[in-house]
Amino acid sequence: MAVAPENMDVFDAICKRERAPYAVVGEATEERHLTLEDSHFDNTPIDMPMDILLGKPPKMHRDVTSLKVEGQAISRDGIDIEEATQRVLRLPSVAEKTFLITIGDRTVTGLVARDQMVGPWQVPVANCAVTAASYDTYHGEAMSMGERTPVALLDFAASARLAVAESLTNIACADIGDLKRIKLSANWMAAAGHPGEDAGLYEAVKAVGEELCPALDLTILWVKTPCR
Repeated sequence: MAVAPENMDVFDAICKRERAPYAVVGEATEERHLTLEDSHFDNTPIDMPMDILLGKPPKMHRDVTSLKVEGQAISRDGIDIEEATQRVLRLPSVAEKTFLITIGDRTVTGLVARDQMVGPWQVPVANCAVTAASYDTYHGEAMSMGERTPVALLDFAASARLAVAESLTNIACADIGDLKRIKLSANWMAAAGHPGEDAGLYEAVKAVGEELCPALDLTILWVKTPCR
């Protein structure tokens, strides 16, 4: 909080009245440089230009190498049906997720129109979530997800395109109207610095951000930086 010097007495009186402790940490100057001095450790933990703090950080340059994985044709010889079924059902994308959903109130606020549970046995297999905007309207919003991380082991761009496609097909069960009303939010979890991963992330972002979404007339927001 910034307080003008001539108003400090008033600010101090308000804080005492409300029993709110405060501390003056410094003074603002016209110099566009942020400095924080620590008298206890006798150092300067913060010493940076304001341009960096306010959105003009130095551009990141990365030297990357593209790596291609040679896929192998699926061999169905010697597959045991029971073992294959167990392995598929254990996949997080396939497995039953009641243990995650029933730990909390899935209808809190009373505005949840479509939760995860479906049918008379309440199995958590709903394609999308639907919430109402208020208690006296039929308007609201629907949300779905798409993920195809295993495909990225073979093709980063294809994995990104499939994730977008899955989110679109999942939300198709809701009456959303025109496709243009969908707003996508992408979460990238790439192992930055690992051989081939930076180039793969670039391929995925380019495939979705510059090719697929513009072709579908969809907007997309990047909400996650690569893991480090």
